[in-house]
Order: sequence, then structure tokens, then C-alpha cells
Amino acid sequence: ELFKKLLPHQCLGSVWSKRNKPGSEHLAPTVRATVAQFNGVAKCVITTCLGNPSMTARDRAMVVEHWIKVAKACQTLRNYSSLHAILSALQSVSIHRLDKTWEKVS
Repeated sequence: ELFKKLLPHQCLGSVWSKRNKPGSEHLAPTVRATVAQFNGVAKCVITTCLGNPSMTARDRAMVVEHWIKVAKACQTLRNYSSLHAILSALQSVSIHRLDKTWEKVS
């Protein structure tokens, strides 16, 4: 539903590049919403993978495997925004560097 509301002119540089300037809160609201949704999904993935310091590498691997399954479901459902957010999170430096975790991912 969010992507159906996107207006092409809001995605163009002249509007989008002004999004962070004071007084521009009203510019490109649907683009802002899609970016917020993407960032929220990515943050959720990273937080669930890293949020608990007592997690073992195997525990984290199970969480990573869960997110891989969710990503596959997103692909099946053609939910490419969430798919990309999940993959981006899994490829982020903070998760990608977890060698012991990735060794245990099946």
C-alpha cells in the first residue's frame, strides 16, 4: 500500500535532496515513509541478531536462519522492499563480520 502512494515527482532529486533541510518536513512524505519502513525492518533484523549479548554463535545463527527464511518468503510474496532491507541488514558490517555465527548457518 505504501508504494502505491508514491508519487514519481517526490522521488526526483529536486524534491528528495531537500528532505533534511529545516522546514521541509512536508516534502516527499511517501518517500520518507518508505525509507522509514526500510530502515525499521533493517534495524529489527540487526537488533534481533545482536541485541542479546549472552547469545552464542549458534543462537545467532538460528536467528540469521530465521531471517533468511523470512527473506525467501518476502521474495515469494514479491515484497522486494522488505527482502532488500533484510538482505542489507544481514550484509551490514556488524552482522557480516560474525564469522563464527556464519560458520554455523546451515
